[in-house]
Amino acid sequence: MSDYRLWLAALPRPLAEADARVYWNLKDPTPALTEALADAAYLYVGSWQETHMSEHPQSGRSPAVRLFDWLFLRGTIDDYRAPTLNPQLRDELTGLYRPRPDDLPSESVAAHELESFLAGHMSWHLLPEETPPPAP
Repeated sequence: MSDYRLWLAALPRPLAEADARVYWNLKDPTPALTEALADAAYLYVGSWQETHMSEHPQSGRSPAVRLFDWLFLRGTIDDYRAPTLNPQLRDELTGLYRPRPDDLPSESVAAHELESFLAGHMSWHLLPEETPPPAP
């Protein structure tokens, strides 16, 4: 069974739509996308397995998978982008991160660490990353 891991990458500048399209469609990264991810601030959020997944967004059985799914929807619906972290998105993400009675055991960072990261990166642009951040 595969383990998936989630890091939030907070980018200080928005991505061009063409770069965001490349990112969300899992194509080879463009130079601008590579540079943006190298400049990003990262937070490890947690992990999940296939048993945690759901066909319905926001319904995954792990806080990390719910955040991944929601950012994927926000980044691909209407236009391709790295969603901008504003109070509404912060509240959505912290709400999705709360444990639910039907959650399966999974690794997750403490909620206050997520909240602190989000508060410290307002107006930045979020992408979900499944690989560790680039080494400095």
